[in-house]
Amino acid sequence: MAKKLVPQARKLTVAAACAFLAACGGGGGGSGGSEGRLQVIDFKYPGGNTLLNGPTTLVATATSGLPVSFRSGTPTTCTVAGENQLTLVAAGECLVIASQPGGAGSSGVKWAAADDTSQLFNVLKRAQVVAFTPPDYVLSTATTSVALSATADSGLPVTFSSDTPAVCAISGSTLNLLAKGSCAVSAKQAGNENYSEQTTQRFIAVDPLLVADGFAPGGGRGTMNNLRTKQGGGVMVNPWASPLNAGWEWCDASAGDWCYSTVSTDGTTLESALHIRDTAYTGGWQYSFNRIDIFAPGLTGFNGSGDTTGGLQVTTEKALGFTLGLNADLYSAGKPVVVHLDLGKRNNGCNVTLSTLVWAPAPGLIGYAVPLSNFAVTEACGLSGVTTASLDNDVRTLPNPFNSSGVPVNAAAFAAGLEKMAASRASAATLLQSSNIVRTRFWLMDANVDRKTAGIFASDLSIKGAITIQ
Repeated sequence: MAKKLVPQARKLTVAAACAFLAACGGGGGGSGGSEGRLQVIDFKYPGGNTLLNGPTTLVATATSGLPVSFRSGTPTTCTVAGENQLTLVAAGECLVIASQPGGAGSSGVKWAAADDTSQLFNVLKRAQVVAFTPPDYVLSTATTSVALSATADSGLPVTFSSDTPAVCAISGSTLNLLAKGSCAVSAKQAGNENYSEQTTQRFIAVDPLLVADGFAPGGGRGTMNNLRTKQGGGVMVNPWASPLNAGWEWCDASAGDWCYSTVSTDGTTLESALHIRDTAYTGGWQYSFNRIDIFAPGLTGFNGSGDTTGGLQVTTEKALGFTLGLNADLYSAGKPVVVHLDLGKRNNGCNVTLSTLVWAPAPGLIGYAVPLSNFAVTEACGLSGVTTASLDNDVRTLPNPFNSSGVPVNAAAFAAGLEKMAASRASAATLLQSSNIVRTRFWLMDANVDRKTAGIFASDLSIKGAITIQ
């Protein structure tokens, strides 16, 4: 059998060319014999780890089957120990070189030295998490300052700054209230040679209108309409699905453990759960939804014979603030939540309703500050001079502004959809100033999902902490 000769001069030429490449499949000839069969090294990319994590196992194979060795070309950034353990020691560029010097294989075939193969990548600092949970709101009648606390999982110190200096100011770790409005505070850990910088921003409502701040103990199986907020507002949870056969829009205890509500022991969180066994789906028409209604403090319903008095009167407030959670199945299925503001204004036997759409940027509990200007009139109850938008054809068709990473790459399309409802949004702004907010509704209007975990389709809504208008 003819042998493949690899001239040493050719290997040196390849080595010189590879000096200009960030990562190459051949470069810097091996130190073994210059004759024998040609072999090449397949070196898997070793990047992606960060500082302070454990070592990375290097993996490379030669077509000869002979063992490959590794060395670091940048020992101040990364080192190689043992046969294949790469440790990152500093931020910067790491160059790792894989070599096979040639020799006789297990079958006796002689192999020429392989051209060195290298991988070049950036060593990144370790990310850190800054935990910062200030109060949802502060009332200046109770206090004019708030002590702030935040921690970084790196153990490094955290500093605070105000992003709304007209509303609030920071002195060390003390927040000082200056005016009514939304106070934005950032907790920052500046990082060091091992950790990257991280900032967590939170919003604190100063002197807001308070829809609710926690819930009285309660919960149970099926639809519940006897729950209360800690401020005495009525609460109704209504998880419903046609496969449960529990009556139209009424999931009762006969459905067992598949539709229920719970209030956390500290009263901060209300969950409306809708769990459906996959065996409950028997084909044909299926539909489900999940709805949470929360009344203003001291109100448990509407006046059936005229306008409902009390409630919350908007003056200079600009946004509805709340923390809402969707489970992973709903998020993956791309299910938004309709938010309604039901007013005390009554006509023709119904109450005026304003609506908008909220898309979640991620699963789990997320804090939102939804501009009141996003709401459009979807039920005018026959009032003259009011422009309405269609709940189904306008509000519910607002596109998702977020990509899968939660980045608002499609925000312009969402804004364009809002602009199409400009006239009904203007009517909503007028009605907000002339009427009062009686009920806030969070409505997952289409809870059907095609993803199940352990044989259960879960469509859960959670509300945590304060709901404010600020």
